[in-house]
Amino acid sequence: RTAPSPSPGDYFVRTLAEGVGTIAAAFYPRPVIVRLSDFKTNEYAALIGGQVFEPTEANPMIGFRGAARYAHPAYADGFALECAALARVRGAMGLTNLIVMVPFCRRVEEAERVLAAMREHGLTRGRDGLEIYMMCEIPNNVIQIDSFAAEFDGFSIGSNDLTQLTLGVDRDSDLVAFDFDERDPGMLEMLRLAVTGARRNGRKIGICGEAPANYPEIARYLVAIGIDSLSVNPSSLLRTMEIVRQAEENESRAA
Repeated sequence: RTAPSPSPGDYFVRTLAEGVGTIAAAFYPRPVIVRLSDFKTNEYAALIGGQVFEPTEANPMIGFRGAARYAHPAYADGFALECAALARVRGAMGLTNLIVMVPFCRRVEEAERVLAAMREHGLTRGRDGLEIYMMCEIPNNVIQIDSFAAEFDGFSIGSNDLTQLTLGVDRDSDLVAFDFDERDPGMLEMLRLAVTGARRNGRKIGICGEAPANYPEIARYLVAIGIDSLSVNPSSLLRTMEIVRQAEENESRAA
């Protein structure tokens, strides 16, 4: 039921805006980052009515997800509703501490299309202080970080996707799960390139994913290379804070 909303679309916008606004208000004026939708086709299809709209993909993990959906005719109307909700949070609710983050953006040209669509729906980078971040979770994001930095105000490393795409490991496959390891030297180099690239361009960069919590050595490594923030689950917060505190003290003594 969507009553007393005049339409299902209005119900969606109001409900999403109220949910996001509750979190943004709780932390105001400190920044709150909200990631745009990044369901995969199989996840959307599992929702009520989803099978009517979603295609069947052999590998949804690298399929029609994230930024690829936003300017695509198949999801453009849905993206307009997402933007309307976030615009309401920043506008009608006055919660200008809200930062919007774009996930799984494969190419710079795709970023430009998404940002253009956001402008059409009332979310213009820089207007009323709006910052737009991007998930750095595809090797191309790291390789072209200088170009992506021209389009976005900050980055958040998605360690799960970046690891699977760097190592070529499908993290949904039990058969090759043993090869999924964020501590691989190649993955550590990806982290270093992402952090140093963001800092070179004057952009903030953090990481989301449980790698820093699961592996203290990764948390220490990220502190050493100058990452701005770590995002972990509540159950890992205190333990990770202590690891970071010790790492920062060690860095200060070394300096």
